[in-house]
Amino acid sequence: MKDMGVIARNENQLTLIYSSNTRVGTHTLSYLTGIDERYLAIDLAKTKVSDTQWAEIADALGVKIGDLIDKRQLDIDSESTSNFGSNDWLKIIQNNDSVISQPIAIMGSKTKQINNPPEILEFFGVESAGLNQSPLKGDKPDIESTTEKERFIEKNK
Repeated sequence: MKDMGVIARNENQLTLIYSSNTRVGTHTLSYLTGIDERYLAIDLAKTKVSDTQWAEIADALGVKIGDLIDKRQLDIDSESTSNFGSNDWLKIIQNNDSVISQPIAIMGSKTKQINNPPEILEFFGVESAGLNQSPLKGDKPDIESTTEKERFIEKNK
C-alpha cells in the first residue's frame, strides 16, 4: 500500500507554492490569474509550509531539500553550506522565503519547480489549434481545442 502524503493533491486544481518576494514567483502567479482554471496560491511570505511538506515536495521532485534553494540568495559562501543537512536547509527556508526563487507547482501526481513563468501553462495543456492554417490563404483557422484533458509536462526526461 502506498503511503499517503500530507500535501493535498487534486487533478482539477493546481497548487502553486511561491514567494511574492521573488520575480519568478510573482510572474508565475500572474500567468495563473490570467487563465480560467482553478488554482490555490500559497505565498511563502505570508504562509509557512511545514518541514514535512518540504520533505514531501523534495521527494516528489527527486531532489534534496537543499536543491530547492536558490543559493545565490544566501549571504554565505558555498563552502560553509557544504555540510548542511536537511534540517539546516529547512531552517533557512522557514526564515527566508525568497530562497525559494523558483515556485513549485503541484497538480495531482505531478510536481514541478518552475524555472520560467510560462512553464506553468504546461499544467493546463498545450494547444496548437490553427497554427498550420493561414487566413491569408483562405483557410478558416480551427480554433477549437483538439485535445481532451491532456497535460504535457514531461519535458525534461
